[in-house]
Amino acid sequence: MSTYYDLYETPDPSGEGKKKPLHARVHSKGTITAKEFQERVMKEQHMPHAMIVGIMQAISNALGDWLADGYSVEFDELGYFSTTLKCMRPAMNKKDIRAESVRFETVKFRPSKDFKKYVRYQMDLERLDKKMATKKPAVTPEKRKEMMLKFLEVNICITRAEYSRLTNVTDRRATCDLQEYLAEGIIRKRGGGRSVVYIRNQR
Repeated sequence: MSTYYDLYETPDPSGEGKKKPLHARVHSKGTITAKEFQERVMKEQHMPHAMIVGIMQAISNALGDWLADGYSVEFDELGYFSTTLKCMRPAMNKKDIRAESVRFETVKFRPSKDFKKYVRYQMDLERLDKKMATKKPAVTPEKRKEMMLKFLEVNICITRAEYSRLTNVTDRRATCDLQEYLAEGIIRKRGGGRSVVYIRNQR
C-alpha cells in the first residue's frame, strides 16, 4: 500500500511574501485506534487480547512513572522518550525564577536509527492526485447500513472511526448515520467520550 503525499507552499516567516520552495507532507489516512493496534499485535503474536491490553497498560504506566521521575527512557529499538519543561514567565537571571514558575511541557520522542530505517524502507510514496483519480464511489445510506450490520456479525462492536473507514464517509456523516441507527433501535451505545462503541441491538 502507498503513502500519499502532496506539495504545499512554505510560509515566509519574514512576512515579506517571498516565494519559498514547496515542501512535501504526508496526507494522513486517519488514526489507528488502540483497539486496532491491539488486534494487530494479537494476530502476529497469537496472544489473548486481554493479555495485550494488560501489557500495553503496564508499559504506559512504567513509561509515565520513569519520565515523571526525571529519567529518559529507551524503548527497545523504537527510540527514546524524554520530557521538556517551560518557564511560565521570561527571566534573564536564575534568581528571577521560582520553582512554582517551572512547569511540565510535553513528552518528546526521538526515534532510533533502526526504526527510522525500517519505516523508510517500508514506505512507498505516491502523489495524492493519483489517488483522487481512483477515489471510491459514494455509498448509499442503505448500503452503509448493510455494511455496518455485516461488520457487527463478525465483530462485537464498531467505533465511529471504523464506520467512517468502512463506508468511506466523513466523520460528520458517520456521526449522523450512527445517531439515526440509534434512534431506529438498530444499535445501542456503550461507553462515553473517546471510548464510545456501538453494538448490535438484539430485539
